[in-house]
Amino acid sequence: QLIVKRLKTGCQWRELSLKEYFGREKICWQSIYYYFNKWSKDGSFRKAWIGLSLLNKRKLEMSSLQLDGSHTPSRMGGEKLGYQARKKAKTTNSIFLCDNQGQMLA
Repeated sequence: QLIVKRLKTGCQWRELSLKEYFGREKICWQSIYYYFNKWSKDGSFRKAWIGLSLLNKRKLEMSSLQLDGSHTPSRMGGEKLGYQARKKAKTTNSIFLCDNQGQMLA
């Protein structure tokens, strides 16, 4: 739940409200980040996404698809960057694909 909250809100890892989810247990934000990073690299999120999409493919409204993209300045650097002259900065690209009901596909 914390990883989904982090992805949804965009908050910093260290700003996650751990006590709300774990109470008195000693869990630090680095532990949450460790598993997020591990699951991202080993393809767990991708497998779960594909599995859920296949289970619910009849519920998707594919008569019309929505595609949107964004170039966001990447101040901290990263692996996949490109220089965009009009923003005068290195940027990262995000592209989103949704079905007609707004369900995220990619």
